[in-house]
Amino acid sequence: MAFDIIIQVDGASDDELIAGAATVEVCERIGEPTTYQLEFALTDKDGDFPYLVDARLGAGSELTIATSVDDQFDVLCKGQVYGQRLYLEHNVTDSRLPVLGGDKTFEMDRTIVKKVWTGVKVSDAISSILSPYVDSATVDPIATKYDDKSRELVQVVQRPALDGDPVATLKINAATDTNIDAIEIEWDVERPAVVTGDQLPLRGKDAFAGDLDRSPLTPLGSLAFFDIATNRKQLRVVAPLDDAGDFTPRSEAALIEGAWFTRAKGRAAVRVLKAVLHTHTVIALTGAGTRHSGKYVVSAVRHVIDAENHTMHFELIRNAWEA
Repeated sequence: MAFDIIIQVDGASDDELIAGAATVEVCERIGEPTTYQLEFALTDKDGDFPYLVDARLGAGSELTIATSVDDQFDVLCKGQVYGQRLYLEHNVTDSRLPVLGGDKTFEMDRTIVKKVWTGVKVSDAISSILSPYVDSATVDPIATKYDDKSRELVQVVQRPALDGDPVATLKINAATDTNIDAIEIEWDVERPAVVTGDQLPLRGKDAFAGDLDRSPLTPLGSLAFFDIATNRKQLRVVAPLDDAGDFTPRSEAALIEGAWFTRAKGRAAVRVLKAVLHTHTVIALTGAGTRHSGKYVVSAVRHVIDAENHTMHFELIRNAWEA
């Protein structure tokens, strides 16, 4: 039985699967679907292997993988089973069955749906798109405006702020309450720091520019990447666009990605950290010196849960450091 794990089938907790799962892995990464893997030991029963024909572990079965910290229910992944890997050894000894599944992204990717939205807020449209796949969805309000010149609906998206309180604090070299044993940090300023570009509109000859020299995101330290990278690398953006308003989001996206110049990785145990890490959240790191202590964004987490521990192999990104 995996340590402190909860497995639900179609929303109902399944004690048999909880007891039978030897290990559980859930992998989160920004920009990618979240996936899970449940591993079961195979047993021979009347010449067959029950788990191989168990509908709960078959194609399309919806599983919820969760854990709890201080009696708080924390969902790691919810979605359908999409595959299995069978490792079968002679006499069945040490044979095992990893069951593979993923979040609702897989379901959303199966069908091509077309719909024209008129007279609704963009955030309401997003909520409507998500509603068939999730129990509830909270979408931040998104302003919209109608551009009379191009006769297009222009979306103005407010990016999430990075200046809120961290969801957890990773501590190293602390006197009494260290909660991680090691962390690896690297930085690389040979990344795009400035965007240049110009383009002709689709219906005219007056060129417009899309130059930009800073990421629009809040820096997670006193010195942002643009201030640190004195020999700034330029990136030229080329795309079929109609005005500078279309150019700006592409330039901003390039610099947001380029500004994550500091990366860190390590591992933490849930029972020691007393928190479960997830992607897209902000954490704090202490004990790594003045420059590298501070806020980071969690970019990836691999949860590995066995009979004794829930270990989180995490990756962090940062777009600044301290002076």
